[in-house]
Amino acid sequence: MILHQRARQRGAALVLGLALLGVAALAWRERASLSQLFMAQQSLDQATAAAALSAAQLQARRLNAHAFLNRTMMAHRVAMAHLLTIASAEKMRLEMSRRVSRGNPPAYLIGMIFGPQHSAAYAASKLGPAGQSQAGIEALHKAFQNHDKTIHNQIGNARQALIADVESTVQILVRDVLNRNLRSQPGGNLPLEIEVTNPLGPLALVIKDQTPDLWRRWFDRVMKKHQYLQSRRQTASNYFWINPRCPLMFPQLRRRGNTELSTDGVWQATDTLSFHKVLGVRWDLCYWREYPMGWANVSQAVRQHDSSWHDQWIEGMGPMPETFSSQTFLRWVISSHALGHVLTGMNNLLGDGWALSSQVRWRSRKRAQPFVLKEQSKVFTTVRVTQPLHTLDAGALHLGLRLKALIQTHKDWGRHLFSSAAAQAYYDRYEERVDHKQETANLFQPFWMARQVPVNP
Repeated sequence: MILHQRARQRGAALVLGLALLGVAALAWRERASLSQLFMAQQSLDQATAAAALSAAQLQARRLNAHAFLNRTMMAHRVAMAHLLTIASAEKMRLEMSRRVSRGNPPAYLIGMIFGPQHSAAYAASKLGPAGQSQAGIEALHKAFQNHDKTIHNQIGNARQALIADVESTVQILVRDVLNRNLRSQPGGNLPLEIEVTNPLGPLALVIKDQTPDLWRRWFDRVMKKHQYLQSRRQTASNYFWINPRCPLMFPQLRRRGNTELSTDGVWQATDTLSFHKVLGVRWDLCYWREYPMGWANVSQAVRQHDSSWHDQWIEGMGPMPETFSSQTFLRWVISSHALGHVLTGMNNLLGDGWALSSQVRWRSRKRAQPFVLKEQSKVFTTVRVTQPLHTLDAGALHLGLRLKALIQTHKDWGRHLFSSAAAQAYYDRYEERVDHKQETANLFQPFWMARQVPVNP
């Protein structure tokens, strides 16, 4: 009897096993489709993050490129300052050779009062012929114009190229990164809805520096590193060569020179060398009688009548006579209201006047404007991507989603994957400044980098 019941129940476990196998198959299908959906979402998130970071990296590279262009323009500016200074020195040497040939003042007198090194330098000015000096100044002018042309043409065109196509380049870059990360097969574009947001616009912080304050401060700091471009101010005195009427004043050999760029964009280099002899009159008035030995004034301006404050100051003193055959030096000084300049012993007034009358003027283009940051804000990019489910490379996922009725005709329900990411181009100095000051973001140093940031709601 017992054996008969067992025989009748044989095969019941098969039904249970088939039921369990069906449940396992359904669970596997659900798990597979859900896992693939999660993987697709994760892939989209990673691709969106990579696209946003690539866009921010592009922004950072463009900002670094502007910084390098600013530094290149600064290098050309410093080279122009050197050329102008060399031309001024050559012009002064030319005038010195003429004065030493005339013996006004004689070289032996300079050596007897101030030493043989000064007379040797004075006499050495005759070694170069006048024609060679003039040709050298013209060659320096040509090199000066080449640097000016490079700043306005090559560097200017490079800047425009960096700004003109930023928005379109970002769009192309974002789509290319998404396609590379989301397609299993190369080629073609996925039907993605991509939104790229730059809250401040594409490189909207980069503008021309209308007020040259930042550039001027940086330019002055760079100029200080070049000793040759510093103020050339030396005075040699002989404290044993005394005029009995003026025992408190001594003969001087004054070397004056300066290279500067005014705020209006006027370049100028001036150099003078004058012997100042101590003279006194019977009413106990002691003064320095100036004998110019060399002079030069090389100026560069955009417009023909542009002049520096130095030239305007010299012009305000009135015309400087080339000879004093018709009037004495003291009478001219008094009539020109320049008595204080021959009493203080500071400048070479007559030498500056003669330099202005024989000024060498170079023409150039308008003042070059560097690019700076408009405001101290952060440059960041947000990328939002919507991917239709039918673009996913997974047949089993499509089948599973259809069986679960997740792919329906209802608008935007269960038909798309969505992801968003943001990245920022930020300024990060690689090491602490020498002066231990905090350095703000700028376009004078190429320290721009990119990083991921949270998406603003």
